[in-house]
This record gives sequence, C-alpha cells and structure tokens, in this order.
Amino acid sequence: MLNTAIIGLGWWGRMHIDAVHNKSDKVKIRRVVDLDIDGVRDYAAEQGLELTANFQDALDDPEVDAVVLVTPHSLHTEQIIAAAAAGKHVFSEKPFALNPADARRSVAAAKEAGIQLGLGHNQRYGAPQSEIKRMIEAGEFGTIMHLEGNTSHDTLSGFVSWRHDPNEAPGGGLYHMGSHYIDLFCSYLGPVKEVYAQTVDRIQPLDSATALLTFESGATAYIGNIMVTPISRMLNVFGSDAWAKVLNPGELEISRTDGTTEIRKVEAVNPVKANMEGFADAIAGRAEYKFTPEQMIHDVEVLTAIDRSLISGKRESVS
Repeated sequence: MLNTAIIGLGWWGRMHIDAVHNKSDKVKIRRVVDLDIDGVRDYAAEQGLELTANFQDALDDPEVDAVVLVTPHSLHTEQIIAAAAAGKHVFSEKPFALNPADARRSVAAAKEAGIQLGLGHNQRYGAPQSEIKRMIEAGEFGTIMHLEGNTSHDTLSGFVSWRHDPNEAPGGGLYHMGSHYIDLFCSYLGPVKEVYAQTVDRIQPLDSATALLTFESGATAYIGNIMVTPISRMLNVFGSDAWAKVLNPGELEISRTDGTTEIRKVEAVNPVKANMEGFADAIAGRAEYKFTPEQMIHDVEVLTAIDRSLISGKRESVS
C-alpha cells in the first residue's frame, strides 16, 4: 500500500480524494495539507483525514511514502526538490514545471534521491485513449495524419484563484486542460517540432485558447479549451486508413476507408485512480510507469514554445 499526503485541497485536490480515498487497495491517503485550514477543515473532517497547513508536516511524517502536489504550478519545482531530499516519492499535477530548466532540475533531484516521479496527465489511462494507442501501434489507422483534442468547461469560470493568474498559466486553458492533449498526443506520435498558439479574452481573460502542433513525424494536431461553456470533451484521430472519435468514457466510433463503421465498447475506468495506482505499481516494482522523465520535460518544452508563440504571434520551434 502506498501511503500518500495530498498537498492542496482545492477543486482538483478533492478530485484526487474522491477517486482513491477508501476506494483503492494500492493507494491510501494518510493526511492532507492546505494553507486555508479554516476553509477546508470541515471537508477534511468529513473525509476523516488529518489536516495541517505546513508542507513540511507531510515530509516529516514517517507514515507518508509519497506526496501528491495539487498546488500552484510555480511551486512544483521547489516542492519536488524538497520532497526528494526527504526521500518521498512525488506525484505532481500538471504542468510539471513552468520552464524546461526547472523540469530538468526536478528530474535530476528525483534521480539523485532514487524516488519515483508521477504526473497528473490522466488521459493516458482513459479506456478509449488506451484503445486508440493500441490501434496506432497495431497500424490500424495507417499513417496518422491529424489529431484533435478539446476539453472545455466552466468549472473555473469567474472563480478567483491562482488558476487565472497569467504568471501561473500564460496560456490559460491550454495549461489547465489543453496540456493533457499535449502529453497524450506525444505518447501517440512522439515529440512536437513546432507550435502556433493564440488566446482570446471574450468574457474573462484567457477564456478561449487554441494551439496547432506539428510533430517531428510530420503529423499535425489541434488542441483547445474554452473556460466559459458547459462541459464538452472531444478527441478525434485521423489516419490514412481509418478515423476514430471518442464518444464517451466507454465507447469509440471508428470508420475505415473500406466503408465499414463500428461503435467499439471499452471498459470505462476512473483515469485519476488508474494513474495513481500506476504510480503505486511503479514504486512497488510491479510495472513500469507510463511516463518517462524525458516525456515530462518535453511536455514543458512544448508549453514553453506555446508561451513564445502567444507573445510573437508566430509559429515557434520546440527546443
């Protein structure tokens, strides 16, 4: 059993708790940490979790094996380095860092300490997404031409939070939601070569954001996010022999050039729980983790190129 501490009890920190607390035989939440103790005290009590305001409390707790960082993006690097120094495994929400240099610092600290890094790009564990990866590797799409991904919702609309701070998320929803597709699409096709991005302020700052990606393979992709609309999810894969659309967490629609179509059912999973259990399996030596340190760094390199494109208004290379 992997004993964890959740650091940050905002919207997504509670999603972690909802996904695994008393629901997993691989991951146990031992304690929670949040600066706003008065604001989260009742919730922590309802969950039966010990609550403190100091990150160091989790690092000093011998019963805690790993910390789960659901904290502002700018804090990730120093928190990862501190946790590594304390011998704690670290699962970080995305983005992993705000620049490639910090991402490399975190990877180096983890390697030196011999701890496992985890990353909250949960889409890799989704059932339809996993089936698409299997289909790509089996050659069922032929040559992959283009990918499309958009997760939009108004959960954070009008909400005063660090998530609306342009220093924490220069690309708005491309950081919060679009980054999931950066990681997922790189897991499908490999590294991104260049990007073009834009944001628009319609109702609130950075409420609409899109990016076009070109991969080293020559394939292209679109990613997008709208922060002021009802929830909508879209994932499409277009190949020379077939295309696939994710209809819901348990179904894909597939169409082939031979004229055949199919609704393929897959067993839906909770991807947040699956990612945390994959992290636990890697620590226990039961299985390799789906994310490599190099991929974690590349995700940040792509976001940094998106930042440059937002400033220049031009296509930017991914270094």
